[in-house]
Amino acid sequence: MNKLKPIGDITFEQAWNDGGPLMWVLAFFSVMALTVVLYLWFAQRRGAFVNESIERMKASKDPEAEGSRIAERAYAAVDWLADIAAVAPLVGLLGTVLGMYQAFGGIASDVAAGAKPVVLAQGVSQAIVTTIFGLVVAIPSLVMHAIFRRRASRIIAALEEKADEVFA
Repeated sequence: MNKLKPIGDITFEQAWNDGGPLMWVLAFFSVMALTVVLYLWFAQRRGAFVNESIERMKASKDPEAEGSRIAERAYAAVDWLADIAAVAPLVGLLGTVLGMYQAFGGIASDVAAGAKPVVLAQGVSQAIVTTIFGLVVAIPSLVMHAIFRRRASRIIAALEEKADEVFA
């Protein structure tokens, strides 16, 4: 006989299994977000970024255009976090819809047999788990996006100041 467990008794493995195949998509987004954060952590070191960028601008035929390209690439890398933060909750929402479809489809097919609450609980469990994991991926991604966007703005401003000194 299946007994419902309090939330504290659910293991990660049970939650993963309840979430279904969309959990793999959310795991991919989680790894991708972590990879982008680590990349930005090292790529946006102020001194190294500014010095490397100035050298690239000096080697360019058009330093101003090269500076614009450098700034664009700096912001584009940060935007990956915003994209993950936007898509992860939608994947969670898709899991919610699929879970509800499964739950109510199971009740409809089992109505002749007396519609057991377990059938509903399994679908609702998928819905809740994918929503939670979608938000668990999205919220830190959005916070890190805000942090690295501000950081990119500061290093681009420092690059502009240094470029004014070098190219003036």
